[in-house]
Amino acid sequence: MTYTHALRLRLIAVYVGVLFAGLLCFAAAAVFAIDRSERSALDSHLSAAARAVSALLDLRSGQPAIDRDDRRQFVTVLGAQTSGLVVNGSRAVVLSNVSVPPSALLTVPAATASYLTTGSGEAELRAFVLPVTNNGRRVGKIVVWRPSDWIEETDREAAVAFLLAALVMAALAWIAGNAVTHRALDEVVARQRRFTADASHDLRAPLAVIRAESDLALAKERDAGSYRQSLATISQEADRMESLIGDLLSVARAEAGALEIARVDLNAIAREACARIAGAAAAKMVELDFAASGRTQVNGNAPELERAALAVLHNAVKHAPAGGRIEVRATGSGGTVELSVLDNGPGFSPEALEHGLERFWRGDALGAGSGLGLAVADSIAHAFGGKVRLSNVEGKAETRLIFPAA
Repeated sequence: MTYTHALRLRLIAVYVGVLFAGLLCFAAAAVFAIDRSERSALDSHLSAAARAVSALLDLRSGQPAIDRDDRRQFVTVLGAQTSGLVVNGSRAVVLSNVSVPPSALLTVPAATASYLTTGSGEAELRAFVLPVTNNGRRVGKIVVWRPSDWIEETDREAAVAFLLAALVMAALAWIAGNAVTHRALDEVVARQRRFTADASHDLRAPLAVIRAESDLALAKERDAGSYRQSLATISQEADRMESLIGDLLSVARAEAGALEIARVDLNAIAREACARIAGAAAAKMVELDFAASGRTQVNGNAPELERAALAVLHNAVKHAPAGGRIEVRATGSGGTVELSVLDNGPGFSPEALEHGLERFWRGDALGAGSGLGLAVADSIAHAFGGKVRLSNVEGKAETRLIFPAA
């Protein structure tokens, strides 16, 4: 079993396990709610029936009694599957719709109106006892009852139905999760492998140059100029490695959320980035035109935002033609702050528009380089709730860093 396959199975198992546990909790809550609702409805029915029977009773010689006509109403008031009895103060049964009432209900005290449950299993009964009083003195009681074992049976059936539904949903989730994670995880692993391979290649290349130059310098005695040239080459390659490692660390910190966040002015950051890139622009005789408008406060980390701005500006300077022009605009409006960099180079190719923000992607529109510049800017932007957008405006390449306003 491959690592990717094992990881996919673990992810699916965790997802399905959490889903199944959630469904079981929902099922338990639903069965409990059904049980409470049924028992509450049963108690309401028993109470209403007992009070209706109470309305049929008369008091004769201080004892409960009932007319012949009202006796016929007694069964109607109780309803189907409900039984009842009326007992006088001497514990004699005045009226009942069953021939042999349960003994536990004949002897139950009736100081106050109350509910009780007697029996168990299929013989379980739910009863309501209502005292009959005369001038504040208890002279009898009314007991109304009904079997309640059907409630437990309903609860069991509901629990089984919910369990089966949970199992079916878990099975479907396993199938769907396997299909989704198979593609997604393979893409992530493939991307990670490409990233590792590309990073290794980009780090190996300057190391190879450094190793070759140092071996050549140590192979035999050389003049001071040759040593100086070797050291200059080694220094240049070391700078390349330092820049690449800095970009990798910046991406890692941004994605890990390990950046301190404060309110900063994107206008000031963009202005400082333009000042730092001005030398490289002057070397190509590229004009930098910077302007700002609106409120440009954002929540972010000033050094990392400057790194993102420099990455975008460096890409623009690299692809602007000699004697060209780069327009840099920091604007704030409508709850967003935007840094736009527009150069009059060849513009982004369709492939660059689609893949330009991917790490180590290299294309004609983005040039040679490490392929990390715009990816670094994108990672930093996302770390602060922003985004990077690539587009062509009248044939010119435009890169926009968009952030929510602070």
